[in-house]
Amino acid sequence: MGEFVFKLPDIGEGVVEAEITAWHLAVGDTVEEDAPLGDAMTDKATIELTSPVKGVVKSLGCEEGDMFAVGGALVILETEGDSQDVAPENNEAMSSQEVISKSSGKSTFNFKLPDIGEGVVEAEITAWHVSAGDEVEEDAPLADAMTDKATIELTSPVKGKVLSLGCEEGDTFAVGGDLVVLETEGGEVSSSSLDGTKTSSISAAITPSHKIDRPKAKNIVASGKALASPAVRKRAADKNIDLSKIKASGSEGQITQADLDALEKAIEPVEGESRIKVIGLRRVIAQRMQEAKRHIPHFTYVDEVDVTDLEAFRARANERRSEDKPKLTVLPLIVRALALTLRDWPQFNARYMDGSEGYTGGFVSQFSDLNLGIAAQTDAGLVVPVLTKAQTLSVWDMAKEINRLAEGARTNKLKPEEMSGATTTLTSLGPLGGIVTTPVINRPEVAIFGPNKIRKKLVLENGEVRERKVMNFSVSCDHRVIDGYDAASMVQDLKALLEDPQMMFLL
Repeated sequence: MGEFVFKLPDIGEGVVEAEITAWHLAVGDTVEEDAPLGDAMTDKATIELTSPVKGVVKSLGCEEGDMFAVGGALVILETEGDSQDVAPENNEAMSSQEVISKSSGKSTFNFKLPDIGEGVVEAEITAWHVSAGDEVEEDAPLADAMTDKATIELTSPVKGKVLSLGCEEGDTFAVGGDLVVLETEGGEVSSSSLDGTKTSSISAAITPSHKIDRPKAKNIVASGKALASPAVRKRAADKNIDLSKIKASGSEGQITQADLDALEKAIEPVEGESRIKVIGLRRVIAQRMQEAKRHIPHFTYVDEVDVTDLEAFRARANERRSEDKPKLTVLPLIVRALALTLRDWPQFNARYMDGSEGYTGGFVSQFSDLNLGIAAQTDAGLVVPVLTKAQTLSVWDMAKEINRLAEGARTNKLKPEEMSGATTTLTSLGPLGGIVTTPVINRPEVAIFGPNKIRKKLVLENGEVRERKVMNFSVSCDHRVIDGYDAASMVQDLKALLEDPQMMFLL
């Protein structure tokens, strides 16, 4: 029998951690090769993780909704046969996996780079104190690791022989990654028994500067304004508690277990209260909406559009469509009118790069192509696939592509490139669209368009009361770069095309 450690693979350039949004198995389950293990989500994509080997699940590295570091031991499987039987060379993920072999009373211990500060996902290894082949004692120094908050000395929790080092001096290394592999004597010892992916029992000496001071206390970790022991830090992480928000009562200014007890008592659920963890896509949506409202001064302009002729035009088009064409909804006609209107109003088909994301800021990018984000509701939340170069498509091609994107969004089968690159966005709730909406801009875009539901209305025309079909149309704008007068003028041009739909095919 052997063990196979499935590590969270590198799932995108610059990605150092992912949220595990779903598990497809539990401890004790038997999994086949290529069977799904779990779903991992980053800001760029959601992927399904599959097992490279057949085995029985011994442990899972985290719970659903937890953030997990690339390179961390996500799943440990018990496998049949020796290590060669479970490590096929042609497996694409094998570079981020490892087999733990056990023979002749020896075993391997994977020393993982521990969680060394709230929000820290990687550290620079500034110095090694050991080399491959060295014998190390328990508590012997292994390496120095530096973040933007502190420099720490990493010490070995076990006695053993160094088999390999995870990187070279000067390299940046992900929290949870296997930094040192040690061969140990005696019973089985593995990284799963001393898991450093999220927190660690490994001692670390902290100083406020880059100088290592080994005689100092080794059981307290500095993290910005928060000072706490690894045990307190782990408990806080498990309970989703932000240590920086807690008043410390320790003699050295550290947060104690009693401080956590007091906070937990204060925030205990009241009778009848249910708490649902915000994870996955819902969490990403919450973060992005909060950032958009924080950074963008929104204003919304709304006008009423008479769509009686537009609806009649759509009905005639559907009556005469061929079997190979999809049924035409009002949405492709709105997109057609929007594409024509924005040729004269490019400041709405734009992004404002204000510098708050770390890039060189202070400019507006305008685009000749209308790459239109179409907000789609799914069971997981709101996603925004992109209708690329909408100005080049016929209404029939638009209808077909919108249907394809919506189905792909619902089934989570869209490619990352189909979910990015929008230059502006349209969001619609269809028949549930309400009378007026004030949509939130998809930052760094500068505008978002919101057609509301079509409703019947009695109007007075030439002294006679007539029934018409009307729709309110909303546009939310970034007031830093778009003025109210421009928003009103642009909507009037759009309204003219929607109220006389044949004109949009003559321009």
